[in-house]
Amino acid sequence: METINIRGLDISRFSLGTVQLGVNYGLANTIGVPSEEQAFNLLDTARKVGVNCLDTANAYGTSEQVVGDWHKATGGGMNIVSKFKVRDPADPVGQFKAQLALSQERLGSVTGYMFHSEADLRGHGDAICDEFHRAKEEGKVAFMGASVYTADDVEYMLEKTPWIEAVQLPMSVLDTRIAERGLLEELRKRNIIVFVRSVFLQGMLCMEKAPEQHSLMQPSLDAVNEVAKAGGLTMPQLAVAYIRDLPGVTSLVLGCEKAEQVVDNANLINTRPLTAAEMDAIAEIGRKAPIEKTMEIIRSAKWDPKTGKTK
Repeated sequence: METINIRGLDISRFSLGTVQLGVNYGLANTIGVPSEEQAFNLLDTARKVGVNCLDTANAYGTSEQVVGDWHKATGGGMNIVSKFKVRDPADPVGQFKAQLALSQERLGSVTGYMFHSEADLRGHGDAICDEFHRAKEEGKVAFMGASVYTADDVEYMLEKTPWIEAVQLPMSVLDTRIAERGLLEELRKRNIIVFVRSVFLQGMLCMEKAPEQHSLMQPSLDAVNEVAKAGGLTMPQLAVAYIRDLPGVTSLVLGCEKAEQVVDNANLINTRPLTAAEMDAIAEIGRKAPIEKTMEIIRSAKWDPKTGKTK
């Protein structure tokens, strides 16, 4: 699998998202949390197809522990990116140090460590900055990062926390807001590692019909499907190829429920490049998609990822 060398690291274009190994997640999730045997098989398969980067988080249930147990048992060698949350605002530095120590204990090694939310970055970035640098100097992490949600978050990060070296952000063929603002280009200029999640829009871009709660997205899904069919592609192929080839994107964080999906996603990474006309057509569809309302539902605390409905 193709890798990109950035900040002294070779990172595979497909990073395996492992939230599914610890919690039920995603509109298309049908089997729930896999057993340890299934999880290890999934991770073995990822290594075999060339994936060298795993994404996890302290908040992903048992994901860190499962990934760490596998990583230690198989000899390591993966870039592991994890995340922390500030649960006690009175002691953000203490929270950071404690969670990093826990992540290291579980995983064995941590390549990149990230703020899990834009709220923590905005509220506690200044307080944690020195400790982040110290962790890097001591070799506990290779890079410092942040997981964000919006174009405004990316702009804040670029302006207020220029020491951030990696970012994880959501983009898809139906959510092009960050690219439209020219922020990918700015991230590229600063040599910031860019991980893109939600490439399939929580699984919606793998469905023929949007879940009832997201029916307002159906016209946009149909439009994307038409572009894909005209080019002899499936919608997932189009979804991956479009994001993969945006200048500045390092790696796509794709979650999988089982080993077969790892192979499928690795094959998607090898989809042919899109034509300029296809790229333009998708960009136009993305500009018109009602993504704000969709993301509001997805981020709702009462949203059920199994059904796509609010509880």
